[in-house]
This record gives sequence, structure tokens and C-alpha cells, in this order.
Amino acid sequence: MPRNFSRTFKMCKEGGFQKAQWIVSFLLLVIFLSSQGQAFELANCRVPLGMQSGAIPDSAVTASSSFEEESVGAKFARIRTDQKGGAWCPLHQISADVYEFLQIDLQSLHVISLVETQGRFGNGQGQEYMEKYLLEYKREEDGPWMRFRDRKGHEIFQGNTNTYIAELREVNPPIIARKIRFVPYSDNVRTVCMRVELYGCPWKEGVVSYNVAQGERRGMEVDLYDFTYDGKTENNYLSNGMGQLFDGEEGQSNFRLDPQELGMKGYEWVGWKNDTTSTTPGPVEFLFRFDAVRNFTSVQLHCNNMFSKEVRVFKSAVIHFSVGGKYYNQEPVRFEYMRDTLMEYARPVIIKLNNRIGKYVKMQLFFDAKWLMISEISFSSEIVKVNVSEEVGPMSITLPTTTVAGHKGSDSTPYAGDKDGGKGSEGGASDDHTLGGTTETPTVHRPTNTIDDQFIGSICGALGALLLLILIVVAIIICHTRRQKQRNAQRQLKPCNNGQVAVNLNDLRQPFGNGKVMNGIVYNCVPPCDADSDPEKSKTDIYNEPKDCIQNRKLPDIPRNNVEYSSDCTNTSREYAVPDLSRPLIVALPPEKENNLSAEDDNNFYATADLTDIMNIQGVSGNNVYAAPNPDFLYREDVTVMELPRENLKFIEKLGEGQFGEVHLCECMHLNELLGDDYHSNRTTSKSLLVAVKVLRKTADETARNDFRKEINLMSRLKDPNIVHVLGVCTNDEPMCMIVEYMKYGDLNQFLAEHVAESTLARQTHAKTISYGGLVYMAAQVASGMKYLESLNMVHRDLATRNCLVGNYYTIKIADFGMSRSLYSADYYRIEGRAVLPIRWMAWESILLGKFTTKSDVWSFGVTLWEILTFAKEQPFEMYTDEQVIENCGHFYRNDGKIQYLPQPTCCPREIYDLMKECWNRVETERPAFKEIHMFLQRKSMGYDPKEEKMMQNKLPVC
Repeated sequence: MPRNFSRTFKMCKEGGFQKAQWIVSFLLLVIFLSSQGQAFELANCRVPLGMQSGAIPDSAVTASSSFEEESVGAKFARIRTDQKGGAWCPLHQISADVYEFLQIDLQSLHVISLVETQGRFGNGQGQEYMEKYLLEYKREEDGPWMRFRDRKGHEIFQGNTNTYIAELREVNPPIIARKIRFVPYSDNVRTVCMRVELYGCPWKEGVVSYNVAQGERRGMEVDLYDFTYDGKTENNYLSNGMGQLFDGEEGQSNFRLDPQELGMKGYEWVGWKNDTTSTTPGPVEFLFRFDAVRNFTSVQLHCNNMFSKEVRVFKSAVIHFSVGGKYYNQEPVRFEYMRDTLMEYARPVIIKLNNRIGKYVKMQLFFDAKWLMISEISFSSEIVKVNVSEEVGPMSITLPTTTVAGHKGSDSTPYAGDKDGGKGSEGGASDDHTLGGTTETPTVHRPTNTIDDQFIGSICGALGALLLLILIVVAIIICHTRRQKQRNAQRQLKPCNNGQVAVNLNDLRQPFGNGKVMNGIVYNCVPPCDADSDPEKSKTDIYNEPKDCIQNRKLPDIPRNNVEYSSDCTNTSREYAVPDLSRPLIVALPPEKENNLSAEDDNNFYATADLTDIMNIQGVSGNNVYAAPNPDFLYREDVTVMELPRENLKFIEKLGEGQFGEVHLCECMHLNELLGDDYHSNRTTSKSLLVAVKVLRKTADETARNDFRKEINLMSRLKDPNIVHVLGVCTNDEPMCMIVEYMKYGDLNQFLAEHVAESTLARQTHAKTISYGGLVYMAAQVASGMKYLESLNMVHRDLATRNCLVGNYYTIKIADFGMSRSLYSADYYRIEGRAVLPIRWMAWESILLGKFTTKSDVWSFGVTLWEILTFAKEQPFEMYTDEQVIENCGHFYRNDGKIQYLPQPTCCPREIYDLMKECWNRVETERPAFKEIHMFLQRKSMGYDPKEEKMMQNKLPVC
């Protein structure tokens, strides 16, 4: 089950509730499919427009000049025809400074998706052809000429290499225009001649421009701009142009992908952010202008609904219509969208426009989450065949024939975060930006088709029955939810009997905002600081230390087979952590005390296992994963780290940031030459290498600077083929930097997510696959790197696929900057002012007792192995909230038989799953050592050769 899909089930706690929601979603899907409209489909728009066939008349083909009008004039520029001179040839020779053109008037708006060119054959006598050319187009008769640029910003098309072979070129994005020009181009002076053809289809939607605020940037990796907009951009506002919203390309559900391999994630989507710093406060407002007055049937918007990333379909829409663009007299169409909390797939949303009349359409979309994303808009309309008088203020529009009253929708309540919610939906002023007119329902006259009354009655009856069924299902859901809340309330009020301990992370009913005072400190589960958090979880999750809930309740003895824990505690942590520092990491359990709680107290407080003070594993440049095991390791020998020239680093992008520093992805020039034979890598180039640069901010205090120097000292001593190496430092001037390895294919989590298991279907669809042998081979390398750390008695504390890098031939190296990346903020549980913890990967004793050992890393390895065998398609314990994950740790503590394990992956043999279960053994001393794990996995991958498996992966880093 995909990660983003399965996360949506966290709100559904009971099976019956899930089934009811599934029924509602299915019914809505049936209704949606029955009313599905047809959007512009680029694949069906590749028909020759008539240069060869003659459908485009000679009078529509003109040129800036002709060498000789009667033999090589513009009318002879028809592809695969050889009349007179055999092509159009301009008067002047072409160079970069000469402007000549061949112009074709299509008489009406058309979509142009392909162009084809050919040189002058001239019955074998011709020698002229066009090597390169540009395209210019004009959308309206009185509009400007615009230069075409493709999705990468390129203007020049490659033309022909001889006089007889026709060359077909794709126009991407497609051009919507009435007139088009072919402009010959040459770097050197040359004589050119050309014949052409256009491919496309008529533009039936009639949109000639739209105005809207420019999209916005999401985090450091996704730009949700309208990149191909061809109008004006002023103060971040787009006007009088067309762009990505009408290019026929619908975005995928996962907006972080780059399916067109343009190097820009989320390219197909245009997105707006709903906050006070946004350039578009309140609703997102579009103004569409059409080629003529039209009768509108519907509008379809392709929207993203990945609510786990704070993206939802709009809450409501208000749509106004105007004939001249000044007065919006008709009653607006109002539309409310029913929120989908189950399915995260992108979907078309159709709004019926009920035969409204207009040439201008103003549409307001109200937010339902932090982000609103749209990739495609399509109108269904017809040109009004009769004359419509100029607008003269608020009055009805009268056309001959039968009268039909305009539809009046229900009022909409804007999203609570919209400061301007609903403004402009009422009557008012009459300029372009203030909606004017009357609130009365206008009388609109239009031709009507007669339909049999009995047929209409049958349709109404069926829709009524369907609506009644939906209402019944909704009522069942509400009743079920209320009963469930009552059961939960009763269950929470029950006293703890027989001295049993129960971990419960619910609110403790003390009214203190969103947190609880504990020893003078307020603990809150704050929302993650990036753009990828879950809004529902952010509102409800509160982390409470269970020791504040005990209230002198008697705790049970730890079972005898449990390990003895030391009695001290520390909040000190460095880049590497070990179990045997001078100050122990955990506190002893409190001594047994007499239970003095009254019966009344039993009903008001919960008992729970003690949690130690939360240890912070966040560090200077994003995370604080390792600490030195002993002074001898740091000073037993001198390690020299090369000072690299700062000018050799070429910045690519920011991977993440921490409290005092950042992690950058850079290209390091001439690194192999600087390091010589001391550095051996699986990369083959000697010119440049990808590196991760940890940068300490200039504003960092002296403590952070000392920690950064210790991190350099420690990391530079790690020498293992499966651990990232420190390649050099820049410490002579500010800011201080540490350069470490980065692998060509990025982190293992994203690498796995882009692949699937081998199967017949995968081969038929040419999907990227990894064999089972490849998965075990990578897991064995992770175990090898951890075996090295174990030999040094060092603890990683954040082992996961996000902290592993992938190189050529499935080479794996363990890194430590996953915590700094906003992409993985949802994998960490945040406690305000105290810690950031990867609780879904942590051993129970690390969460409840603050104890980090090499055996707790073994636990994390078991979860990492589970991630690898599930292709990282979902988060561990995806169905559980953070509180439920911690509560499950309480079952480990009590050993009460209610422990829940991660399920066995589909492609996982029983013996591998048994290994995982051993890694998750309650008693840490009974968990296997990394040496044993590595030996076991190495034996399972024996005979596997990664060079025999083709790595179907982009060569650019995935970050």
C-alpha cells in the first residue's frame, strides 16, 4: 500500500467507520463518473491543418519578403508539394541579425502541437534548406506577437539537414493561436528555403487569456509556478496570457515527482499557499477572457488532494459572469466540495455552470488546507449565435426563445483561514476587481430541447433514491462515531486495577492551551517546520511524559529477564552516541511507593510507565547522531583532514538545515586530483563529484563551533566502505564547512520508492524494478556499515533508509543528515524545546527509558530492513498515531501480550521476517549482533552480482 495512501486511514479507528466512508466515496465516484466532462486531450490534437491539402488557402499564407514571388513566393511553402520553384525563399540571406518570416493565418483559434519543415527540392535542382528556426504566434487579431519557448526555455527548433526529408518537431507546450510565423535562423549567413505543415486541432474552449496570482514555492525542492505563462508578469501577478493551466498536461497525484525529467519537481502543478505571508491572501481568484460571448455548461479543474502533505481540493467556489468585463450582473454559481479524507489521488472536479452567459468569467476558489494545487482547467461552452448588446449596467440579458430561470446555488462558507472569505461574492462596485451587479436572479433566455416528462421523472427518482441512500450512510457514520467516543470516554475513566501500568498519551484534562506544565516546562507536539506536515495530526497530538500522570501510583517490578539499568541521566549528546559514556543515559525506575490514591483519584488520573527526560539527538547541522565512545578513540592517532579550496564547490541545492547549520548538495571540482590515491570511490569521473557540505552558520555560538570541530574530528576517523567519508574541510574563513561524500542516486528511501518488485506486469509497463537479490544485497551493506560502528561501540540512533545513500551498482553508504531534511519531517516526533525523535524506528527502551545502545540500533535496523523489503512505500506503523506507537512501547515494557509488530512484507521470506522479529526482541541482550546479521544476509545474497542488474534510474541526484 503506498505511503501517502495508507496515511489517510489514521483518522479511522474502527472498521465499521472505514466501511461507511468507503461506501460514501464509492457513491460519490459513481455520481462523478456519470457526469464526467471531456477536457482538452493533447493526444487527440495532432491532425494536419491544411498546408499540404490546401485547406489553408493561398490568401492565408504570407511572408515578409520573397526572392521571386511568382516562383518561390509564400504560397509555394506547402510541404510535400513541388510547384514552380518548390518552396518559399526569403529575399535576404539569413543570419542571426536578419528577420524574415513565413506567416500562416488559421482564421480562428487553433491548438498547434506539431510543426513539420522541409527544404526546397525543386525537381532535384534545389539546394536550400533551413537548419534552425523560431516560432512566433498571435492569439488575437489586435494582440501582440509572442515568441515560443519550450518547457526548458529554449526558443530554437532544429530544422532540416537536406532538401528532401521532412522533419517533424513537437511543440511542447502546445501553442494556442490564430496566426503563426516560421522565422528562419542561422548562426552563419546562408540562403534558406522552406516548406511547412502545422498539426493540431481547433481550440473549442475559446479561452484567450486568464489572470491570476503567480504560483508559489513549496520548501526548497518544489516550485509550483506557472512556468510557461506567455502574458505579462507584474508584482507577481499574471495577466493577459495563457500557460500551464491549459496545456493538456495533468499532474500526477504525487507532486514531488518529475515524470517529464525536466529537473523540476511538481512542474505540472500550479500552487498557492494560504497564510499571511502569501502573495494571495484569501481566495485564489481567476479572471478568464473568451473569444466571444458564450453559453457555459460546466468547468472542470484537475486538483491535487494529497492531504497528508497539507494539500486539498478547494473548499468552495464562487463563479461570476460578465458580457463586457465591467458588470457581473448574473447570480453567481456557488459550489461546495465535499472533503475527501480517504483518497489522496489527484482528481477532476466538475462544476455545473447552468447555462450562464458571458465573455468574462471570474472564479474564486477558497482554501480548505494550507495549499491549493491545480494542473489543468477546462470549460465546456458554446458560442451564443445571436447578438448580445453591450452591457449598460445591472440588467438581465435577453435572447429570443423560451425562458428558463437561472440556477441559484447555496451560500458557501469560506475556509476559516481566508481573511477575505466571501468578499466580492455579493453585489457591489463595477470595476475589474470588484464584483458588481444585483443579487436578483436574472432571467436568461436560451433555446431548450424538449424531453419526455416520464424520462425526467425517472431521472429525478433515481437521483432522489441515491441522495436518500447517501444521507442514511452519513447518519450511520455520525451515530457510530458518537457511540465510539462514548466508549472511549468510559474506557478512559476506568481506574487502573491490580497495579497494572498503562501507557496513555491522551490529554490529561488540565486546561493549559495545547500542552501541559511538567516541572516548569511546557511540552507541546508542535507541527513540523516544513511544508510536508499533516494538518490534522498537528492539531491534536500532545506529547505528555507518563511520569507526570503516575501521581505516586505503585509501579510493578521489571521482569527478571529484563536488563539492569544504571541510575543516572544526561542530556548531553554529540554526533555519535554510545552506551557507556562517563554519565549513563537513563534514570532508574522510581522505588515502589504505597498507593495512597483514593477511589476518586482513580477516576481522574492514569498510570503509566516512567519516561526519562527526553534526550535531544538534534545537532549543529540538522542532526546529532553519533558521539565519541571514549577519549582514546579521538586522540590515539593524529588524523589530517585536507583543507579544500572553497572555490571548487559549486552549489546545487540545499538539502536541509538545523539549528546552527545547513546541509548543501554541491559539485566539487577536481576532487580526485586533490585527494590522490588516498580516496577510492565507486564513481568513475575524475572531473567533479557530488558532495554534501555541512555548513556552520556565522551566527553560531562557541558551543556549536566546538561541537562542529568535534564532529569533524570524529567523522574523519571513520574508515569503512559503507560509511560516508569526510573528504575535506573549509575552516580558514567563515562559514566553516565539512565536505562529506554524497552518492549519485540520492537517499535509499526515495530510490526504493521509485522502484517496484520484479513481475510480468512491471516488465510490460517498463517500470523501474529491483530484484529480491538486490534488496538483500543493499541490506547486507547497511549491516556491514553498522557492524563497523558496533566494533567501535558507537550508536547511530537514527538508522533508516532516509539516512542511507545509493551509488553505482547498489552501493550503500550510511549517512547522518536525514533529520535535517524537510522532506522527512513527518518521520520525526517533535517535542517543543526538547527533542526531535524518530519514534517509529526507535527501540522501546530508547523511547521510555532514554537508553541508546548498539542493541537499540539493531532494533532500528530491523525497521530499516522492513522498509527495504516494502520498497519504502509506507511509513512504519502507518495506521498508528504517534501516541499509539508510544503506547505500543508500553506493551513491550509490561510484556502484557498486547505487543504489535510490523507486518511481514509481501516479498519477504519467513526466515528474513524471523530476523526482523529477533531485532525487535523485548530483551535487548537477546537481539543479534550486527556481525551475525551481516553474516546471515551476506549468505542470503551469495552469488548475486549487482553489475548484472540494470539500474533504471536517473543519473542526476534525487534530493
